[in-house]
Amino acid sequence: MTLPFYSSAQTAADKKVQAGLTFNAGANFLSPSSTRIKKNGAGYIVSMGLTLHSAFKSSPNLAIATGLEFDFGKNKFSLNDYTFADYDDGEYLTKEQAETYDTDVTTNYLTYKIEGRDISTTKLTIPLMLLFRTNFIGDFRYFIKCGIRNTFLLSHSIEDSGRQLGGNSDNNFLMTSPGEIFFYNGSIGLTSGAEWDFIGSTCLVLEAGYYYGITPYFLNRKDENKTMYNIGSELIFPPSRSYYSASARQNQLIFKLSILF
Repeated sequence: MTLPFYSSAQTAADKKVQAGLTFNAGANFLSPSSTRIKKNGAGYIVSMGLTLHSAFKSSPNLAIATGLEFDFGKNKFSLNDYTFADYDDGEYLTKEQAETYDTDVTTNYLTYKIEGRDISTTKLTIPLMLLFRTNFIGDFRYFIKCGIRNTFLLSHSIEDSGRQLGGNSDNNFLMTSPGEIFFYNGSIGLTSGAEWDFIGSTCLVLEAGYYYGITPYFLNRKDENKTMYNIGSELIFPPSRSYYSASARQNQLIFKLSILF
């Protein structure tokens, strides 16, 4: 009875390359680096894709873990009580666009007082991790990973809560604001988990990890391309505007389930 069990474990242990499918779920945490925005709870991330473990020839206990994952996530934050943005036809206007509107009497725009913002994103992630693992103990072996998640923005949408100036509605507005989010997000992380050789050389992998953002989540835009602003306190009309970009980094807690062949 011990021979088939031993053979199964050895089959998985002897494979230099394992590839398969992965599913991730977890939480996003924005860490503001500006007093103009503040945390508003956790967002979420769900993703699916392909994963690959490739062992080093000189050591089966050391490997490279990588893959290709599509992430669907959300982040949310609150703004101070006096943040405004101008918009027209569902798109926020940059400072440059608003100034152009102001000089053209044939055009007009609306102003929105923003109190909270939800950002939904679709991203492509390529993790690159070092994998340190034990030998099989029965049907199981255990591991830790450390490395970086390289994430690239594919698309996003913005949903704001607040009030249109001169209006009576507090409804959310689904808006677009191109260029608000940094195209690339890098985060370094540490994960741990277990690999179960449950049939032949097919393994089920469960892991949990935390990733710390090392690049800005938002793009620090040029002044003429910023959309959000505060109004000055001086008694002049029209009041002065101080445009700014949101500033934060993203941390993540991710649970990962993979099947390797």
